[in-house]
Order: sequence, then C-alpha cells, then structure tokens
Amino acid sequence: MGGSWQLWKNLAEQDPAFGKPEKFCENIPAASWVISGSITLTDDKVTPYIEKISKKDPHSGSIVTSGPVTVKDSNWLLGYSISRQPHFHTQKPNELIVWVYGLFSDKPGNYVKKKITECTGIELCEEWLFHIGVPETEIAEIATYSATTIPCYMPYITSYFMPRALGDRPLVVPQGSQNLAFIGNFAETERDTVFTTEYSVRTAMEAVYTLLNIDRGVPEVFGSCFDVRVLLNSIYYLNDQKKLEDIHLPWWVSKIEKHTLNKVQGTYLEELLRDAKLID
Repeated sequence: MGGSWQLWKNLAEQDPAFGKPEKFCENIPAASWVISGSITLTDDKVTPYIEKISKKDPHSGSIVTSGPVTVKDSNWLLGYSISRQPHFHTQKPNELIVWVYGLFSDKPGNYVKKKITECTGIELCEEWLFHIGVPETEIAEIATYSATTIPCYMPYITSYFMPRALGDRPLVVPQGSQNLAFIGNFAETERDTVFTTEYSVRTAMEAVYTLLNIDRGVPEVFGSCFDVRVLLNSIYYLNDQKKLEDIHLPWWVSKIEKHTLNKVQGTYLEELLRDAKLID
C-alpha cells in the first residue's frame, strides 16, 4: 500500500476531519484503470492508420488527436492520445509518441487474449495496432521492431475518480488546524477537477496562504461549464472547425437543427453561434 496511504490512515484515525482514505484505497473495482503505456513509433508504418482516424498528419506539428480517442468496441475500453509532435525535445523527426491505456482490466483483449495487467509492452502495442486497423499479418513485426512500448502500472489511479461524499476527502486546511494541511488530488477544494497539475498547485497555494496568513487569493477555477460561449466554441473545434451545416447528423436531428436555427434568427443566440463560427 505504501507510506502515503498509511500516513493518511494514521491521521484519519485521530480525527474524522482528516477524511476516509479507505474509501479510495480499499474498494477499487475489478474493472478499474490501472495500466497506461507510452508507445514510441520509430518509423512511419503506422502513420497512414493514424491519419485515417484523426484526419491529420501526425508530423504536422499540430495536436494530432485533439484529446483521447476511445475505442468503444474494445474489451479493455482502450484509448489513446497523440499530442503535438515532437513530444520531447530529443525526439527524432521520424518518431511518434503515443499514450495508450485501458479502462477495463478484468477482461481479455480482442487481439491479445489476456488481461491488460498480464501483457508485455509488445502485447499492449499489438492490441492498439489491431484496433486502429493495422492488418493482422503486420501487427507482430511492427510492435516488435518498429515500436518501443513501456507499460506503467498505476494501482491507485482509479482512486481519483471513485464516488465520494463530502467528508471523504479532508479540506485543504481542516477546521481549526494551525500547522497541518492536505495537498493534492485527495484534498477537497471547490469546483476543481482532479487528475490535473492545476489541482495540486491550487491546493498547495491554498494551504500556504491559509496557514501563513498571506493576503493573496488562490486563482479561481475557470467556470467553463457554465459559459455557453465556451461550450459553443468547443463544438466548433471538437468537430474539426466545421459549421453546423457541415456536421453529419441523423436526419431527424438535422431537421430539428434547421427549425431551431430559423427560430433564433435575429436573436442573441444567433450572435453567439456566429461568434463561435458555427454559422455564417
């Protein structure tokens, strides 16, 4: 379990204000996410298959997948993400760095008939190559000789996303505390989202400013989920900068869309849609 969990447990035994660590470290589902991996492709054998899915040249210097791509029919619920290349300063021009992971660890793969926790790096790569459309006759050779895959075992990564109630995580500075604070993704702070560097930094700032009585505000979390302008802008970029009329929708949805657009003509909503480049 490690020293960090034990330290939290020892603290929690002394006061309920220090949270309930057992909620996060003792009840992890069998199907949880525990494996990620980095795949370094050392030539361009896989590039056409990436381009077919992402509609982008992965060597162009722009973000390739615009976030994680989920393989919805994968037994592992496999996902991958390719950020702007080169990912590292020392990366060679012909190399591509892929982040790959599986959210279900209790089922055998579709190509590699093993649980993801039992797989080598090569097998992890083979499963990914299978799902992006590489012919089965080429998978083993590419995974072995054209890629270097390093799996990473993260036994408590799912703990960040476990259901919780108020009080399961301690406040950054518990009520009445003068010299003890909790920082990181298992401390409770308002409105922020775990699994980010920002969360860890913001809780640390809150701890220092509070305990040392520093008159400085912690930067607020950007309220994007409450801003329709951000949501409309996201629709534009998530659909490869297409206007509403160019986004393929089921026919009945497109009928509703057309009717709605007619209704909003001359309104503030039409102005918002135009600002988001969703309409002309």
